[in-house]
Amino acid sequence: MTSVVLVRDEGDLRRITLNRPEKINALDTAMLLALTEAVESAPRAGAVMVAIDGAGPRGFCAGGDVAEMGRGAEAFAAQEEALRAAMQALHGSAVPVVSVVHGRTLGAGCIVACLSDLVLGADSVQFGFPEMRFGLYPAFVHAALTERLPAALAFQICAGGRMLSAAEAYGFGFLTEILPAEGFAGAVEARVAHYRERVDALVIGRRILRMEYRPSMAEKTRRLAPLLAENHAAPSVRRLLAGLSFAR
Repeated sequence: MTSVVLVRDEGDLRRITLNRPEKINALDTAMLLALTEAVESAPRAGAVMVAIDGAGPRGFCAGGDVAEMGRGAEAFAAQEEALRAAMQALHGSAVPVVSVVHGRTLGAGCIVACLSDLVLGADSVQFGFPEMRFGLYPAFVHAALTERLPAALAFQICAGGRMLSAAEAYGFGFLTEILPAEGFAGAVEARVAHYRERVDALVIGRRILRMEYRPSMAEKTRRLAPLLAENHAAPSVRRLLAGLSFAR
């Protein structure tokens, strides 16, 4: 059975690949738990930096697995709990995290990017927040975005539900660098090597960033979880979810 999350240790760099390309790497509960373990165990394996990418040409991550989410309250709660754990692992990572994004990067995929220290994106990347399609406000996306953006801007992006280009994401501040789609893999390797050589400076920068008090990710998601559950239970959400095609 093929692993849905691939982990490769290359010296002191841990590479993590979301490996469900037939679903554009949509994150189900199992994937989220595997991602959490891969991030949390990186320092124990001697890694000083983590790089996360997504398999397949269509995109980095299509977000949470909507098909799993639509199976009822129990499945929804399990995926939510796993997402919270992944968010806390990324936000609290003991080593810098780089996300490498391309193509469709939606919902929970944006969360992974926003909670990384650096985000390298192809010039063709598209960021989107599709939860509003089925009447569900992306509360955890909002929490991740506010790590980088003012709360009012995070609300506008989440409520609007539209796709954002690489240039827009860079302008908003949650994309660190835009790299050409042609020759993207090679450009990524060069930039990852660049940051790897300067990892000590990244660690200092992260410490400075965290000097300003902000609620922990655990606190944020704990406060938001009841609102998310209330929203998911709304009749309008059930109707809109029932009308969606889950094939991706």
